[in-house]
Amino acid sequence: MLKKIVTLAMAAVLAVSMVACGNTAAQPTATPTPKPVDLAAFGEKYVTDQVMPPLLDTNEDMGKQILDMNYVGLSEMELEQCLPYVSMMSINNSEMVLVQTKSADDVAKVKEIFQARIDNMLNGGTFYPETIEIWQNNAEIVENGNYVALVVSTDKDAIVEAYNALFA
Repeated sequence: MLKKIVTLAMAAVLAVSMVACGNTAAQPTATPTPKPVDLAAFGEKYVTDQVMPPLLDTNEDMGKQILDMNYVGLSEMELEQCLPYVSMMSINNSEMVLVQTKSADDVAKVKEIFQARIDNMLNGGTFYPETIEIWQNNAEIVENGNYVALVVSTDKDAIVEAYNALFA
């Protein structure tokens, strides 16, 4: 009889310990809030190094027109940050647009706008052979959470690597 009681007690202790272990795994863990990224500081580095054209002033009529012409729909979106480093000339060998969206849905829309820009440049938007080659082989759309960048440059790989490092 004592043997049965001890066996039942051990079984009860084992059952309680297994239930207790299961409860600790079910508790939610806190998701860290991503730190904001200063896109302006990143962009200005490449303007200073003369790799990119200066930041397009979209508060002026001419700058807004250029943005609306090249990136149809971008100025209509509600964005956290939008920094277009876009040339005002048709010989456009480098370009970079840095965007922080408010939602994941907006990321997809920005990527569509960026892809439309690339497609336009390759389908008659430029006719200079060097510019066509750059847009064909050195244009990349990069996404990191709610941040999206279009980088067009012969230094694209280094710029994309530095951009991705902002989120590491």
